[in-house]
Amino acid sequence: MNLEQDKNTDKDTKDSPENPEVTNEESTAEEKSEAPEAKEEEKVEEPVSSEQEDEDAAEKEEPSSEEKDEVEEVAESENESISANEEEAETEASDSDADDNSKEYYSKILSKIKEVLETKDWGLISNEFSNLSLHIGEGPEPDEESKALLKEFDELRSDFEERKKAHYEELNRKREENLKKKKELLKQFADIVNEEKWTATKEVSQIKNSWDRITQIPRDEIDALNERFDSFMKEFDSHKVDRLVKKLEKEEDNLTLKLLLLDKMEALNKRSDDSKADFKALTKEFDDLHSQWRKIGRVPNEKNQMVWDRFNAAEEAFNQLRFKNDKAYREKIEKSLKKKKKLIAEAEALVDNENIAKAARKVNKLHNAWKKAGNLPQKDENELWDKFKSATDAFNEKKSENIDVLREQEEKNYDKKLQLIEQAEEIQNTEDFDKGHQKMQSLMDQWKKIGPVQRKKSSKIWKKFKAAMDVFYERRRDHFKDRRGEEKENLEKKKEILSKLNELGSHEDPVKAVEEAKKLQEDFKNAGYVPIKSKNKIWKQYREACDVIYERFRSSGSDLGMERELASEGVEPADRKQVIKLRKEKSAIQKDVSKLESESIQYEEAKTYFKPTNKGNKLRDELQEKIDKVGEKLDTKKQRISEINRTLRDLMSSDEEEE
Repeated sequence: MNLEQDKNTDKDTKDSPENPEVTNEESTAEEKSEAPEAKEEEKVEEPVSSEQEDEDAAEKEEPSSEEKDEVEEVAESENESISANEEEAETEASDSDADDNSKEYYSKILSKIKEVLETKDWGLISNEFSNLSLHIGEGPEPDEESKALLKEFDELRSDFEERKKAHYEELNRKREENLKKKKELLKQFADIVNEEKWTATKEVSQIKNSWDRITQIPRDEIDALNERFDSFMKEFDSHKVDRLVKKLEKEEDNLTLKLLLLDKMEALNKRSDDSKADFKALTKEFDDLHSQWRKIGRVPNEKNQMVWDRFNAAEEAFNQLRFKNDKAYREKIEKSLKKKKKLIAEAEALVDNENIAKAARKVNKLHNAWKKAGNLPQKDENELWDKFKSATDAFNEKKSENIDVLREQEEKNYDKKLQLIEQAEEIQNTEDFDKGHQKMQSLMDQWKKIGPVQRKKSSKIWKKFKAAMDVFYERRRDHFKDRRGEEKENLEKKKEILSKLNELGSHEDPVKAVEEAKKLQEDFKNAGYVPIKSKNKIWKQYREACDVIYERFRSSGSDLGMERELASEGVEPADRKQVIKLRKEKSAIQKDVSKLESESIQYEEAKTYFKPTNKGNKLRDELQEKIDKVGEKLDTKKQRISEINRTLRDLMSSDEEEE
């Protein structure tokens, strides 16, 4: 109950006829019981005294003497009860208010410091901790809850002090590091000035930028360092004019040199306009001039475009003359041009390829092929490259627009490769290593033909597929370990065969050498496996030995063996060439006869499918016409064979039948 409520209650009591027994003491007791609350209210209007109100009421209605005595007894009894209750209530209210005030006071302090800690301003936080510590010293006596708040405050302060200490230690360390950096920059600057590198503008600019970026250093070093740096900068800038003059002079010298080279290039082009010109020497000379041009520095800016235009024109003119008059260069350029046009056509076709996944993989291959296709004259190279890039860009745009289709195709490829993995895992434990090897190779070929999958899945499934293959081939190697002894024996056999083949390489009769080599080759093939480490070496030696034998046979002519055969039969040397020629002709005619006979049989069989009719059959007649023509050709060729046979009999003077 507050003071305003007390006032209203007193007024009601005074005016009401139902409360004639209210006394001055009771009113005073109520006023005392509410006094502590009145102290907490600010700007509360002072209530009218209850004693004054009672006196006014007494004047209006004076009670009798008996009523007075009765009222006094009741009031006295009630006053004792009210006084005890008031004392207890006052104590409880006082304690409750003090506790609430203490908790609220320290809560505000804790909230304030937490708010300030968010600022990260070390100075502000330090000042605030000091100020709030003073407030804590002047604050009310803390209760248990307030002590917990103060403990949290102390913990925050301790944590802050530790972090502040670490911060300033790190700051001092950083300042020392920055001091070292600035001293190092000063040393670099001093070296430039002492060595009079007045053209090192770029280096000085870098030093200046680095210097400006370094800000925090010990205060007692700032002035001395800046003063020394400024002195170096002034000295360096003082030579700027001289440096610029020298730079302009150098550019003028470069211009003179480049103009001289341009004159030489243009004179060389005049000498190149000749179909008999030595372009090997001319190209070397032009490349040398080109190299010198690249080594010469800048020219005055206003002349730069002019000299480059002349240079590009001279280079293009030389390439055109070389293409015109140098056949080897022209063939090389045309070959590269053909390759690149083909690559452009393939790139353009990718846009219409339904298999976007495979086409996407092919784009990368086309780019690699373009790099290897050779260079063209710059103008042609730029023109073709623009077309090629436009085609690949168009495909990439299509790929982006159809990314869902691409993902679907990649997923199908993924499923196919999973099936191959399953097959490989089935084969990996087979005991038939020869068939297993063939199947594994077949799976590998199929794997390569299947299009790509998503990159994030590609590596994983490849490792799984390869793991199955590795298991098989590891088992296969273990299996063949037991055969190593046999393989060593096979190696010795093959070495013996190889030795004989090497001897045949110098045989006097290349024909007989080939005949014997064929037998040895069969023996080599049937000798079996050799140790894997010797396989490639022995095979290489075998191929080289065989190449020597067959090369000698080819270089000696294919008729050499036949001449020896005829000589052994007693044919005269003068007739041997003619016999060989006739035999070759006969052999060729016999092949034609065999072919014609096969055709005739096919026509006869086809003819049986058409029955003759009264009206005739056009297709049957056409077949009969072809049969007749084939028959005529056969008769002619057989007649020629007979003539050859008669001639051969006469030449060889024997009864040998050639039919």
